Amino acid sequence: MSLIIPSPHSSIAFSIFDFQIKYYGIFLTVAIFTGLFFSYFLIKKRFSKQFSSDFIDYSPFLILFSIIGARLFYVLGDIDFYLDYPNEIICINHGGISIYGAICFAIISLFFYCKKTGKSFFKLCDCLAVVMPLCQAIGRWGNYFNQEAFGLPSDGFIKLFVDFKYRPMEYKNVIYFHPTFLYEGVLNFILFIFLLLIFFKAKNIKDGTIFSFYLIFYGLIRLLVESIRLDSVLNFNDIHVATIISFLIVLVGVVFFCYSNFVYKKNGR
Repeated sequence: MSLIIPSPHSSIAFSIFDFQIKYYGIFLTVAIFTGLFFSYFLIKKRFSKQFSSDFIDYSPFLILFSIIGARLFYVLGDIDFYLDYPNEIICINHGGISIYGAICFAIISLFFYCKKTGKSFFKLCDCLAVVMPLCQAIGRWGNYFNQEAFGLPSDGFIKLFVDFKYRPMEYKNVIYFHPTFLYEGVLNFILFIFLLLIFFKAKNIKDGTIFSFYLIFYGLIRLLVESIRLDSVLNFNDIHVATIISFLIVLVGVVFFCYSNFVYKKNGR
């Protein structure tokens, strides 16, 4: 007996005149607003109600920088194609974003925002790190409707039916695959619960620790998922670039943990 996840009927939710609204965009939008909702209350708890309101006012810029970073990382990863078709660079509705780019640009944006406001960068990162896995868990369902981010052929208890046109060339005769988007989504949700418990229950925890935990555990989750995922865009000597970046994220998380716990002195408000 097995649990078979059927393929979606369509990647398009509805159309407004000739403009198609895709499920992927809907889930990303839900993820963003869910993140803002939780961030408001976490920031209010760690800082103040006024600063949480100020941060929400700043959030459109943070979202914009994150989207730019997500797109830029993807474009750089397939630079030959985009040099041939430069008009496609801004066509984000055609697909192609990288969570790594979003995280990187978000961190840079937060750093300068904290410099301007005089708030603790590490403390703010802790608040946002709690909600990031939840946002990613929600966003992964967009991959389901796009029939992407699936893994190797599966004959186990849970498996995903992938339509013929979305199967890799070497697996055209295979019907069922690992639903790696679901694996990552579930693991991210578990990580969200774990970080949320630390945020509210842990006493005398150093600023930056939760953020470092997010980087370490998310990197490990992606390393696990990438080991069976089929459609990673880039490869280097038969190794997914996402695998290399995930390993680097784990290392950065370890560095952040050491710095925030043994070097950094709390000076934010």
